[in-house]
Amino acid sequence: MPPDDRALARSTALARGGEPAGPAASIADAEARLRAVVAEVTSLDADVEALSGALAAFGRSWEHGVGAAFAELAAAERLVGRLRRLEEALLALAEAIGAGTIAEPGASAGRRRAKGRRAAARAAARETPPGWDPAAGEPGAEGAEEGTASGDAGEDGPPELEADALVLKRLYRRLARVLHPDLARDGGEAARLSELMARVNAAYARGDRTALEVMAERVGAGEPPGELGDAERLLHLERRIATLARIAASLRRERERLVRSDTHRLRVEAERRAADGGDLAAETRAEVEEEAAAALADALARLDRVTAAARAIARARRTAMGQMERRGPTGARRVFDPLAESELVRRSAARLDRRRATADARALARTLEDQARAAPWDVALTCLAFLAEDAGGRPPDALATAAGWAARWDRIRSPWPGAPELARALSRLPRHLALGARADGDAVLAGPQLATAELAAGVRLALDAAPVAAIARQVLAALGPEERCAACGAEAPALHLHRTRGLDTLHGLACAGCGAILRSYWSYGEVDGLEALAPHALRLGLVAEVTASLAGTTLGFQMLPAEAEGLTVARLRRRFADLYLAPYDVAVAPEAVRVTAAGGALADGARLAGKGRLALALEPGAGSTAEELLELLRARIERRFRP
Repeated sequence: MPPDDRALARSTALARGGEPAGPAASIADAEARLRAVVAEVTSLDADVEALSGALAAFGRSWEHGVGAAFAELAAAERLVGRLRRLEEALLALAEAIGAGTIAEPGASAGRRRAKGRRAAARAAARETPPGWDPAAGEPGAEGAEEGTASGDAGEDGPPELEADALVLKRLYRRLARVLHPDLARDGGEAARLSELMARVNAAYARGDRTALEVMAERVGAGEPPGELGDAERLLHLERRIATLARIAASLRRERERLVRSDTHRLRVEAERRAADGGDLAAETRAEVEEEAAAALADALARLDRVTAAARAIARARRTAMGQMERRGPTGARRVFDPLAESELVRRSAARLDRRRATADARALARTLEDQARAAPWDVALTCLAFLAEDAGGRPPDALATAAGWAARWDRIRSPWPGAPELARALSRLPRHLALGARADGDAVLAGPQLATAELAAGVRLALDAAPVAAIARQVLAALGPEERCAACGAEAPALHLHRTRGLDTLHGLACAGCGAILRSYWSYGEVDGLEALAPHALRLGLVAEVTASLAGTTLGFQMLPAEAEGLTVARLRRRFADLYLAPYDVAVAPEAVRVTAAGGALADGARLAGKGRLALALEPGAGSTAEELLELLRARIERRFRP
C-alpha cells in the first residue's frame, strides 16, 4: 500500500476508535506533515513554473535562430523527393510503353482511370510526410512547446494551489450564505443559526481551515455542522495530506519530464557551448544552411534527370506508335497513342485550342495582377513556365538544361532583392505551378509548368494588365541566346524578331541595346522554341513592327521600338532593298522605290510613325510595276525551296 494510502487508512482507523492514545499529538503531527507537504508542493510548483518558462523562452530563441534554416531544409528535401518520384514515375511509364503493357482505350478505361486517380492520391499523400502538420512548423523547433506546461503529464495536470487566506475567505462566505441568522424563519431557528455562525466566525478568526472545511462538507451534505471532534479533524487533515502528496508526485513527474525533454538537453548543450565561447544556434544554422544548399543543388541535378526521363518516354512512344498501328472499323489506319489517357503526362497548353477562360483561369489572372507588386518574382516564375510551355515541343535553347533555367532565372530576378534563387523558388511553388510532364506533338517535356493546361488562358488574360506585361517582357527578353554585339560591345541575351515576314520570312537576332542585327536565318518546318514566342514579343512591346503593302501583299519589318519610332522613308526603303532586292538579284534601283501613305508619296526624311497604312510603289521610270516586282520576288523565293 502506498504511503499516502497508509496515512489515510490510519486516519480512518482513528476516526473509528482505533489507536485511542494521543489524539492531540496525532493532530499536531498531521498539521506538521501538512505544512511540510504544502511547502514541498509550493517549492515544486515554483520549480516547474521557472523551468517551464525558461524552456519556453529558449524554445522561442532557438526557433528564431534556426527555425528558418530548418524550414528551408525541409522545403529543399520535399523538392528533391518530388523530383525523385517524378523521375521514377516517368521512367516506369517509359518502360511500360516499351514493354507494350499500356492498354488501348476500351472497356477497361474506367478501371484504368480509377487506378490512375488512386495512384495520384497516393503520390499526393507522399508529398506530405506522415504526421507532419504545416501549422506546427518545421523540424528544429521540436520541444519548443514542451516548456509551456506546468501541470501533470496527464491531460488535466495537477490542481493549482491557492493561498490559505483565499480558501478561508471562500469557505467563510459559503457558510455565511447558508448559516446567517438573517435567513431564519422564526426565533428558534435564528438562535440556532446565530450559534453556528458564531462558531464559523471563531474558526475564521483563528484561521482554522480544517474546521471550516469540515463544516462546509456537513452543510453541503445536509447535516448539522456540530462540534468538530479530534478524530474527524485528524481524518480531514490526512485527506488533505494525501491529496497534496499526489499533487507533489505529479509535479515531480512534470519536472522530470521537462528535464528529460529535447528542449532541456538542447538548452544545456547551448549553455555548455556558450561557456566554451561558442554559439550552438549559429553553428547549427550554418550546418543546416549548408545541408539545404546541397539539397537544392541536388534538386537542380535531378531536374536534368527528369528531363532525360521525359525524353525516354518520347522515344518509347514513337517506337510503340510505329508498332501498334491498327485498322479502324472503316478500314482506315489509326495509331494508338500510349499517352492518350495518361494520368502522369498531360497535354501541352501550346497544343490546346484557344478556349474560353475557366473560373480557375480567371482567378489566376487576378492573382497575378495582385502579385505583380507584392511578389513580382512569383509572377515572373509563372510567366517563365508559361512561355516555356507555349514555345511548343522545343523550348528556347536557354531552357534546355537546369543550369540554363538557373542562369536565366538569376538574370530575371536580379531587380528584386527578395527573390529566391531557382531551386528555392521551385521548393515553394505556388498552387498554380507544378513539377510535371507534358506531351507536345512527338515531344515529351518535363519540369516547371502550369498545374493544368487550362490555366494558360489565365496567364494570357493577365498579360493585358500593364504590371504583369512589364514582368513578362523582362522574362521574355532573358530567353534569347547570349551574344556579343560588334556594334556596341554589349554582351546580353539577343532579341528574336522577324526581320521581314509576309512575302518571305527571315528571322533575326538583334542586340537589345542598339538594335544591330547579330544573326539572320531562315526557319523551315514547324516553328518551335524562341521563334514560337514571337507573337508574345510583339504583343508585349519587346519589338515593334512596321508594315507596308506591295501590290496588295503586306510585308512586315520588325525592329526595336525606339528604332520604329524614328524610322524614316529612306531607312524603310533601304531595309526593303537589303531584304528583297539585293538577296534575290532584282534589277530595280532602291531609289526607284517610293513609300506612300494616305496623303500620297512621302519625302525621304519623313518619319513614318503615325502615318497610318503605308504602301511600296515603283517610280514610273523603274522599268517594272509593283505587281511585276511582287511576282518576280515570289518566283525567286519559291526557287529557294526547290532541290
